[in-house]
Amino acid sequence: MKRLLSTVAACLLAATFTFAQEQTTSQDPKVLPMFGKTAKTEEQQLRDQKFLSSCDANFTTRKEASNFFMDRGWEYLNEGQTDTAMYRFNLAWLLNPDNSDTYWAFGLVTVAKGNPAEAVGYYEKALALNPKSSLLYSDLGTCYVSLYEQKPKKKTLKQASTYLEKAIATDATNAFAYFTMSKVNYFNCDYSQAWTYLHKGRELNMAAVDYSFLLQLSEKMPDPQGFFKNATTPDQSE
Repeated sequence: MKRLLSTVAACLLAATFTFAQEQTTSQDPKVLPMFGKTAKTEEQQLRDQKFLSSCDANFTTRKEASNFFMDRGWEYLNEGQTDTAMYRFNLAWLLNPDNSDTYWAFGLVTVAKGNPAEAVGYYEKALALNPKSSLLYSDLGTCYVSLYEQKPKKKTLKQASTYLEKAIATDATNAFAYFTMSKVNYFNCDYSQAWTYLHKGRELNMAAVDYSFLLQLSEKMPDPQGFFKNATTPDQSE
């Protein structure tokens, strides 16, 4: 175990050193999905090969190495270190271009940075590799809702609804799909149905309720169930 930890640490240290050496701004290819999709110089290609060789020597398979760097990426993302996280995701993608989680991560970060149109492509790549993931379907549906909020079009909401229905069909306990479907119905001015989906979501995961959206919905129509009586906190008497 100690040997494994030391060799893994060495591989990670080499990648971190390269990142520190070359990092400039948030537009640096290293912190853009798939390294910015730009052609690499001969020097960069040699560094990639050195990194891959190091991982080949320290991991059983490249898939294992890819998953390792994905885990590190999630850790950095949870800490709010987006650029460092993205570099880890890129390394995971370099190690295994068929790792659906890398494209999923690219989509999440791209949406967070306000570019859902670009994120759609990453989510679709992830789904092509992992077509049975309910959470992927719901994230893609949420991505289309974000796209609608930027540029309202009915066909965008319809696309969101299609993916969210698939998410629910794949896993009826996916609370996030219900919450986002609530927003779809809200934008379609079907407030009663929006409440129905919101309650289905909160029954599954109360902690994930979006209280800002709850307030918006309450302004259009009070909660028919009376569960959210003041639109900010649930009725604790039930």
